[in-house]
Amino acid sequence: MVDVFFLPAEAMDSQGFQRLLAPAGRIIPEKGTSLVAVKIHPGEEGNTTFVPASLVKMAVDAMELPRGRGFLTDTTVLYGGRRMSAPDYHELAAAHGFSMPGLPPFIVADGLRGTAEIKVDLPSWCETRTARLAAILSETDAAVVLSHFKGHLLAGFGGAIKNLGMGFASRGGKLFQHSSVKPRVRAKYCSGCGTCMEACGFEAISLEGKTAVLNGARCTGCGECLQRCPFGAIGVDWNQESGEFIRRMTEYALAVTQAVKVKFYVNFVLNVTPDCDCMRNGGHPMVADIGVLASTDPVALDQACLNMVTAAETIDGSTVSAPGGTDKFRALRPETDGAVALELGEKIGLGSREHRLMRV
Repeated sequence: MVDVFFLPAEAMDSQGFQRLLAPAGRIIPEKGTSLVAVKIHPGEEGNTTFVPASLVKMAVDAMELPRGRGFLTDTTVLYGGRRMSAPDYHELAAAHGFSMPGLPPFIVADGLRGTAEIKVDLPSWCETRTARLAAILSETDAAVVLSHFKGHLLAGFGGAIKNLGMGFASRGGKLFQHSSVKPRVRAKYCSGCGTCMEACGFEAISLEGKTAVLNGARCTGCGECLQRCPFGAIGVDWNQESGEFIRRMTEYALAVTQAVKVKFYVNFVLNVTPDCDCMRNGGHPMVADIGVLASTDPVALDQACLNMVTAAETIDGSTVSAPGGTDKFRALRPETDGAVALELGEKIGLGSREHRLMRV
């Protein structure tokens, strides 16, 4: 049975994090050249409920990473905003406190525009044949995944599994998970400037009059045109129903664990908002802060967090009214069952839902 370690919210100090992460041992040896990625989410511009840099620093300090051998990381996104290119994302992460003294540097994992990727083949029992992941994983020796456990529009909730599968995907991988793989042209926003056509390396875009037209047979779903369009006229067809999205996301999570050795997973069950940190406003927290949980198993960890949020009572101001013992995320979005990721994760070998909760 997998151990999941629990540090209550009232005990979150440097000593508490040292007790929480002690079972992980030393992530990398002091001597050598090994590099470790610390996967985080610095929050969208305007969002205030992401895991703050001060708590990330407590966790990183407890890991005792040798100086110059660790780095904070995340990937670019499909939609507009300051997380769409590496330079802007670096500035945003700094503005959110992730350049504070003592923290490792923040490095975008999938290149300047989200197209730096590696491809990882999945086992035959997965429906996804090949995952497109951030290229930085090919040069990373180990990883630690720090996640904010909260709600999500399509996944029901997001924790370690989502931070693995979506968080380490390249732009092309995100496009595959979210849609039918191909972007689309929104004609009413298109000026016919030709920027997307020049950026496309597969001659999949042409101009008809003053409107860009995408050739689906040539398009590889790399997402380059999404980033380059100055008018936001290239968009994602957000047509993936939640069950398919969750399956692809979970299989991508397995691919990440094949690409890099993930040493430990840490979930912050604080500010458990209805929506994710990719939103400017994730909403009012649904339950009081619970604490931080950690494990070597992402499935067991997310299951433990879900159990604790389910057991908690909702608080004043919450967008959902659900008593203790009720799945808050399912009550909020009845059509989306986030537990599918846990069931599938166990089925494909990502981890086990059976666990033993141990307070530290």
